[in-house]
Amino acid sequence: MKTGLLITAFLVFYSLIHLGRYLPDLYNGHFSLVDERSYDVRFFELFTDILVSFLFTLSTYLALYFFYPAKKYFLLGAALLAAFVTCFVINYMAAWLTAPEPLRLSRFFRGQVLYQAFYTIFAMVFYFLRYAQYTELQQRELAIQNRDSELSFLRSQINPHFLFNNLNNIYSMVYHKSDQSLAAISGLSELLRYMLYDTSETISLEKEIHYIEKYIALEQLRFEIPSQLNFSYPEDAAQIQLPPLLLIPFIENAFKHGGVAFDHTWLDIDIRISPDQEIILRCTNDVAPKRKDQTGGIGIGNVRKRLALLYPGSHHLHIEQQEHTFKVELSLESRK
Repeated sequence: MKTGLLITAFLVFYSLIHLGRYLPDLYNGHFSLVDERSYDVRFFELFTDILVSFLFTLSTYLALYFFYPAKKYFLLGAALLAAFVTCFVINYMAAWLTAPEPLRLSRFFRGQVLYQAFYTIFAMVFYFLRYAQYTELQQRELAIQNRDSELSFLRSQINPHFLFNNLNNIYSMVYHKSDQSLAAISGLSELLRYMLYDTSETISLEKEIHYIEKYIALEQLRFEIPSQLNFSYPEDAAQIQLPPLLLIPFIENAFKHGGVAFDHTWLDIDIRISPDQEIILRCTNDVAPKRKDQTGGIGIGNVRKRLALLYPGSHHLHIEQQEHTFKVELSLESRK
């Protein structure tokens, strides 16, 4: 609870209430600043009125603060009644000490009920405004936590998915006693180190490109001769930021489902930075006939979900599958 904000709002409201009290006299020309009472009496009355009014406002606010969220409505009503009685008694005793003549309790009660009703309404409005702000903030924090949890889960899916595919490749190399087996294990170790220990929210595009190069080199070790592909990218990409492991699933998908060829270029990867600092990825690969993952892939679907969470309304993903060609075009805002 921010007491300072409550005090400031109360003082403004108190001034407006008492200004409104004298408006009829000002309008009719009967208002006068002449007061025959001593300054001590007038100051004591003003101080007491402000103090009691604030205590009633504060007690109303605290009653709502402690009992309303917990839905303890009976205790809330009892606390409000106790606050009203206590503040009324204090105010009556203070007025009795400064009044030039005996006060009639019924008349004083009728006069105070209206003002205390104003402060009750003020305290309730102030509380519910603060409660609405607090609830909205909680909902935002919960949404952020859910978003971060989902992103962590999606990213965690990439590691076993990637590991499963490459262990199969390395197993095949070892089984066939390929000379590239040790190099493949070393390359896989380097890539896993990047995936497991780089937990940053964003990395440079340069680092992601380096990771893609390592992945392509690891995939090429499966073949006796390298397959034909093109990979073009900007030389100066150190200042451009993006979430890690966002582009690699498209390249992994191409190697997994594509028609790898050695006599012509079967895969074309183009990464560029537009003049307005957008990251653009174009990936086109041949499609291998009757080559379909029997276990089902999560790469592309994973990226779609991550993009929806990380770039809502600020990315464009277009995937086009033809009879012999699979095309991906992704554009998203860079992060500096």
